[in-house]
Amino acid sequence: PLECAPPADAVRIIAAMLICLLTAVNCQNVKMAAKVQEVFSITKVLALVLIIIAGLIHMIGGNAQNLSLENMMQDTTTSPGRIALSFYSGLFSYAGWNSLNFVTEELKEPNKNLPRAIYISLPMITFIYVLANIAYFAVLSPTELLSSSAVAVTF
Repeated sequence: PLECAPPADAVRIIAAMLICLLTAVNCQNVKMAAKVQEVFSITKVLALVLIIIAGLIHMIGGNAQNLSLENMMQDTTTSPGRIALSFYSGLFSYAGWNSLNFVTEELKEPNKNLPRAIYISLPMITFIYVLANIAYFAVLSPTELLSSSAVAVTF
């Protein structure tokens, strides 16, 4: 297949314009910025749910050979440094929990709602990401996962 990468400068200009647009929205109206963030969050979760459904359909079709333990553990390492790096990578990908501490002044009844936000959202998002990873492993081989720069695109 013919691959055509976008020019690096065009990507940077579009990224800078989007950052400026989102900053302007945030400066103009915080409630509008919250709505934009809500739309992006819902879109992201819906995309993950679609990936999970596609993985389930793939597994129901009898294509779960990539989920065997031998297949998933192929070419893994037991290096303590690599294991620690994997934990940090996982921590940073689920870093939304850390942001909750900074929004307490904007919460109504933070003593009640902050713990509620933590114990509802953390397990829910962890569950969604675990199912998405299972879907990735069901559809893609370990070699395809490791060679991909964007697993969801390869999926």
